[in-house]
Order: sequence, then C-alpha cells, then structure tokens
Amino acid sequence: MTDLIILRDFLVLCETKSFSRTAERRHVSVSGLSRRIQGLEEWAGTALFERRKGALVLTEAGLSLQTVAEQALSSFDRFRRSVVDDLNDQRRRIRFCSPHIMATILFPKWLPRIQEQFPQAKFSIESDTLPECLAALNQGETDFVTALFDCEHLIARRLGVVSDSYASIELDTEYLIPVSAPNAAGQPLFNLHVADGSPLSFLNYSQECHLEWSLSAMLAQQGLNLQQHHDAGLADSLRHMTLSKLGVAWLPCSLVREDLSAKQLVRAGSTAFDVPLNITLLRRTAPLTAEAKRLWDGLLEMKDVRAFSEVV
Repeated sequence: MTDLIILRDFLVLCETKSFSRTAERRHVSVSGLSRRIQGLEEWAGTALFERRKGALVLTEAGLSLQTVAEQALSSFDRFRRSVVDDLNDQRRRIRFCSPHIMATILFPKWLPRIQEQFPQAKFSIESDTLPECLAALNQGETDFVTALFDCEHLIARRLGVVSDSYASIELDTEYLIPVSAPNAAGQPLFNLHVADGSPLSFLNYSQECHLEWSLSAMLAQQGLNLQQHHDAGLADSLRHMTLSKLGVAWLPCSLVREDLSAKQLVRAGSTAFDVPLNITLLRRTAPLTAEAKRLWDGLLEMKDVRAFSEVV
C-alpha cells in the first residue's frame, strides 16, 4: 500500500507546509519524504508545490490532488473499518436455526440469561422446519439448532443424524399436553376420557412438522378414537384452532400455560397422554467460531452433554 502512504505524506505536507515537520510526524527522514513527493509529482506530470518567499504553497494541480486524495483516503478508511467491523461481528455472532415453536418456548427466557454471561456476543435466530434447520447446520450456515427431540430418539433417527457428526446438550424438558376449549361447566369440549362411540375432532400438526412425528408415535400406542379434521404447520396456529373450539390438540405446555391459567383452555386428558420432549441444543462436531465455542463450553459446565452416538 505504498501509494496510500505517499498520499498520506502528501496530505500532511499540505497541512504543515513544512518538510521537516511532516517528516517528523510521518516518521521518515526529510530526504526520504522529499523523494516520495518528487515521485508523486513525476506521476502527476507537474509540480504540486512551489516556494514563494520561503513558504511552501500548493499549485493548482496540488490543490486538485489534495481534494482527490482526501476523498480517496476517506473511502479507503471507511472500507477498511467496514471490513474490520464485519469480521468482528462475525467473530462475536452466534447463529441459531430453530423450528418456529422455539421462538415462543425457549428464546424469550433463555437468550436474556446467556446474554448476561456473554455480553459481547451477538445472536442471530432463523426459523424453519427442523429438516431445513439441520440442512443449514450441515452446510455451515448456522452454529446451532435448537429443537424438541423425543425421548425415544425417533426424530433423530428420522432425520438421519449420523452418530459421530453431532453432539447435543439437553437444556430443559417440555411436554405436549392434550388441551381443549372448555364447555359452560368448565369441562373439556373434547374429552379423551369420555367414550360415547363418536370420534373426537383432532387438530394435528402437518407431516413436515417434527412435533407430529413424536405425537403420532404416542397416539399409535393409545388407540384413541380421533378423527383429524384440521392440521397446521405451526403450534401457534393449532392453539388458535383449539381456542376456536375446533377440536383437541397436543400443544407445548409452555405455549398454553397462560391459556390454562385463564381457563380459556383446559386439559383434555390426564398426564398419561402427555408427550415428553427434550429441548435440545444440537451442533456439528466440526470446529465452532470462538464465541460459539465459548457458549458451548459454558453450557457443558452446567449440563451433561451426550453425543448422538450414545443415543442413536
């Protein structure tokens, strides 16, 4: 970047009007500075300074170059700062990709806590279906995937998670619980314990939603008389359908806790129908960025980490 150094020499000389003071500020000898300015004048094809009664004065060409040099160096400096800022941002950023439900049941309470422990970190959260999140993880587009994994590891197997390529930390436990809108007496409109021969209207997750995979396994064992009328890809959409008295749905307890407290929803069945799920942080065993590794190592100090090789 010799040319930029010479331009900076030139601008300081424009300011000081003194070779000796400029040489001192630029940490160069006077003869070395003189050679640089002569080289710049040879490149410009004309004199940039002239002496008038012992004073150094910019020529017209010198004034024009001063304007151009100031603009050019300002642009270069802005470019360099932006690159440095981008690199610092990348080093500090921790990227998560998660199914939409995690934005409701995990991140609102979890992110503030880890922000306290990692105040310099920046967090990015993308939402998608779990297969798409896993694809992003495999392609290096995200550092972590957070999702609800069943205790029987059906979801992990269905996704084809390779045992020696992933590690996980179980952050918490969640439950899918059967809920219904209440009748006038406060009892569930759709009661799993009342068998009158007619099927109950069942609000299910769409098949691309990973919650459906765990739920269907439980329902296959229970032998309930359910008839699916509606489905949705998002748990919150099923919640609104349930509030609208369209049927019974299995929703994350954290999602409907306030609805249960307000009696807008009630349990449609006992805990025997609950589906336990682990809120899981998943990563590749490939190297992480420094900040993401700090988070992972910090969580390992608080939780037992289990590689998928132990459970799949």
